[in-house]
Amino acid sequence: MSNLSQSKFAARLQMFVSYRRQNAGLYREIAERLPLINAQRILDVGTGTGLQLKAIHEMAPHLALYGLDLSEAAIQTAIEALAGLKVDLRAGSIAATTYEDNFFDIVTCNSSMSYWHKPEDCFNEIYRILKPGGQVMLFEPHEGIDIEEALDQIRQNMADKSWLRRWGAVEFNRFGLKRGGSVGLKLYSLKELAQMAEESRFGIHNSIEKTTLLNVPIFVCIHLWKQDSAE
Repeated sequence: MSNLSQSKFAARLQMFVSYRRQNAGLYREIAERLPLINAQRILDVGTGTGLQLKAIHEMAPHLALYGLDLSEAAIQTAIEALAGLKVDLRAGSIAATTYEDNFFDIVTCNSSMSYWHKPEDCFNEIYRILKPGGQVMLFEPHEGIDIEEALDQIRQNMADKSWLRRWGAVEFNRFGLKRGGSVGLKLYSLKELAQMAEESRFGIHNSIEKTTLLNVPIFVCIHLWKQDSAE
């Protein structure tokens, strides 16, 4: 990932975008899809501003919260955003972490895997730190999406906002989907994602399916699980 993406400017831009997404209900929608009830610890990879962890806490206050991000600047903004919550926030790569083996019940991320340099290595590290019986749910944009259809849905989602906010949201997403490769974004096909999962330590314990978030049809849910040793 470029130095720009880890800069204070990038962290402030991410904070602005994250609060927009929070207000739209994105983080709440993701939290509602996670198997939170019987979990003890959850890791949010590419946590950025930490607002996903805040939404998770509101739904499951019993959970121990952990956040990981490559950017030190992003971690600092997350510390401020999550002030008052007990949360373990660290700067680092999911390709090689310092967490213990078999530590997390859930690992999740939203639009972070698309920036991973070697996804297979990251899958293997997640497998190491995931408890037997634990689950991974990653929500990512995928290759081959209908960009104009997605932008039309964003316009509909923001029908009650000012024309300037609608225009800004549409153009920001248009740039990300069309030119994200210039800032490190890599989109994969469902076939490629399935192959990565199967070649990792998760093996056949995976499910790759198209989904929507806020009704925007650009996402895939990458569901991985670590078989319980008792099975």
